[in-house]
Amino acid sequence: AFIHRFTLFLGHPLYAVAVVLSAFLVFAGLGSGTTRRLMDRVAVERAIGLAAGGIALVAVIYLALLPDLLDILRPFSSAVRVAAAAALIAPLGFCMGMPFPLGLARIEARTPGWIPWAWAINGCASVIGAVLAAILAIHFGFAAVIGFAVALYLLAAGVFGQRLPTATP
Repeated sequence: AFIHRFTLFLGHPLYAVAVVLSAFLVFAGLGSGTTRRLMDRVAVERAIGLAAGGIALVAVIYLALLPDLLDILRPFSSAVRVAAAAALIAPLGFCMGMPFPLGLARIEARTPGWIPWAWAINGCASVIGAVLAAILAIHFGFAAVIGFAVALYLLAAGVFGQRLPTATP
């Protein structure tokens, strides 16, 4: 959905793909790298809720402000627009980098044998999600895709953010 949104802003689909994917990968990696420190401060379940809440908050702000911000920045040079696009993607990408490693930490603590399944499901969902997001963006628009994604992140946070009872021997 962001590739679609940034294509007009950056002037070419190739630029949008390169900038959006690069920014999401870099900032998601940075977000993923901070999860260990976050887990040192709060329980994994709470960290999952914070990450999903951060994603939802940033996404809602984007829905409200992104069109106007892109209009304001459109007259600037290509280099400025590329830097602005990366900076605009950074907060969302950072937050989006957290749920998977947090989920892996939770699975590792409870059922470590399921970690390969988590990786497989994540890979499959990533491929299907990318294609589905493009199709939904074409048919329903950027706002609908972001709203649907926010709902799914909040649902996942509700499911995986629950503290599981500790088994007693």
